[in-house]
Amino acid sequence: MARSFSVVKASYTRSAADAKGSVRYMQHRQSDVGERGGRVLFDRWGEVSRQDAYERLDQAGEQPGKTYYYRLVLNPGEKHADLDEDGRQAWTAEVMKRIEEQGVKVRDWVGVSHIDQGDHDHVHVVAALSRTLQKDELADLRTYSREVYTQQKELQLELGLYQQPLSLHEYLQDEQKHDLALEREREHQQRQRSLEWDY
Repeated sequence: MARSFSVVKASYTRSAADAKGSVRYMQHRQSDVGERGGRVLFDRWGEVSRQDAYERLDQAGEQPGKTYYYRLVLNPGEKHADLDEDGRQAWTAEVMKRIEEQGVKVRDWVGVSHIDQGDHDHVHVVAALSRTLQKDELADLRTYSREVYTQQKELQLELGLYQQPLSLHEYLQDEQKHDLALEREREHQQRQRSLEWDY
């Protein structure tokens, strides 16, 4: 079955305050187990602080012309255990470059990976754009993101960084090996306790 790659959500606001609220939300959104963690914010060059992200979004709104603060969710459709953090950040940066190639000025953007929330690993992005994105441009982003994601995956496979998801059969075998290792460890500990008592 072919995996689906898509920009699963694309909406915008004209308010810098709303955009900053989105940054705060996507960084601290609850995980699947109810934890609120400070996820790492990043841009095309690497990690950024939340305060820096706020200031840059404000500055983007001060540039000449209108500013549209887009909230994008990039979903590679790979479930979990796909690209590592460096790979996700590189993939996101390439998708944002594609927006610029479409003739849209990307004044600034910040992203964050969600690998602990939902059924699929995905990336949230808040981007300050000079105009709205059209339907055909979003469709192009879906196609392009698939191509770039595949390239990143192949690169990480070559480097030994990509972890192929286990099949059900492999998963069950892995669980059996794990259970057997635990049983052997318990037997070893019981023998050790027995020897200590004998002594």
